[in-house]
Amino acid sequence: MALSFFKKNKDKTPSPANQPAAATAPEIDDLSTETLLTMNMATSGIVVEETSGAPQSPVDEAAILYASGQMDMTEQLLKGVLDTGDLRAWYMLFDLYDIQNREKDFEQLALDFAVRFESSPPVWQKSLSLAAAAPKQDQATSLALPGLLDKTAAAALRDCLEAAAKNALIRIDFSHIEMVDEAGASECAKVLNSATKAKRKLQVSGVERFIALLQDLNRATHSRAVHWLLLLELYQTLGQEDNFDNLAVDYAVRFEVSPPSWNEVQAAVVVQAAPTEPTDDALRLSGEITPANDSALQEVGTYAASHDEVLVDLAQVTRVDYGSVSQLISVLMQCLGSGKSITLRGHNALIHELFRVMGIDQLAHLVPLHPA
Repeated sequence: MALSFFKKNKDKTPSPANQPAAATAPEIDDLSTETLLTMNMATSGIVVEETSGAPQSPVDEAAILYASGQMDMTEQLLKGVLDTGDLRAWYMLFDLYDIQNREKDFEQLALDFAVRFESSPPVWQKSLSLAAAAPKQDQATSLALPGLLDKTAAAALRDCLEAAAKNALIRIDFSHIEMVDEAGASECAKVLNSATKAKRKLQVSGVERFIALLQDLNRATHSRAVHWLLLLELYQTLGQEDNFDNLAVDYAVRFEVSPPSWNEVQAAVVVQAAPTEPTDDALRLSGEITPANDSALQEVGTYAASHDEVLVDLAQVTRVDYGSVSQLISVLMQCLGSGKSITLRGHNALIHELFRVMGIDQLAHLVPLHPA
């Protein structure tokens, strides 16, 4: 098993006066040697070999800069990589904005992502902010519709829209809907129609599942016109003109009446539904893991002592400091030497790329926040 480390000027010994007190990040431009750390699982021995390392990619550099606390440099480097279409850079920048509580920048990046890749961008996670003095962002209004979309649920959606400021972002989660009655469908269609006419700023999640549910209802022999009209209004809200036109023709044939007309609107932004909170006994860490705050790594060792399967949830960890990587590797190696399996999950893209650069993906099974 091999781990990649980067070592600068391996043949030069610094003078005692210049000896660093703690591990620091190497200068990115001067990286020239890659050290491979190999673990013999049979004897728990460690063999160190050195080979010439290839130049790092900008994504690798950004991961190390972030781990070293260089936030501004990380952002500028990632912005310069976006045009290449490297999804890793996009997700790293999403997570940087999330961590820094920069919701407006996150939303703009989400719009750019949707246009560039024609797919749903990540959803705002409301992670812990690294900057306590960061300016307060405009608060969004959120509503998760229940399993039954009835008149009461539609009324709650209407009240949510009416209570929100005119320019506020309104997030609507459709992912929990399992049933739609006629009254709920009719009222929901009216609410969405009013919202699009008023040019409300909508962000929706779970719509793919909701659309599939309505399509199933419309395929039924005794389908109801209100379900068709709700699906038409949903396509209108999402700006999906082709789907709207196709369904409008089918609606006219099925019910022998004129369908609604398409109107140019400000389309809602579609995002992924927020992940469900796990309910297992994983060790959950939070905040920053740094040399000055290494209690988290001690917790991993304590947890591993009583678990054969080491499952560590890093969803609330904002950063792993470059100086803490060697200690983390030491803890993971001890686990492997004891025959334990290791899974690290939920970590942001910035941490994931650091883990990849430093070879931690060879020690543990990684389940990042943004799967490849």
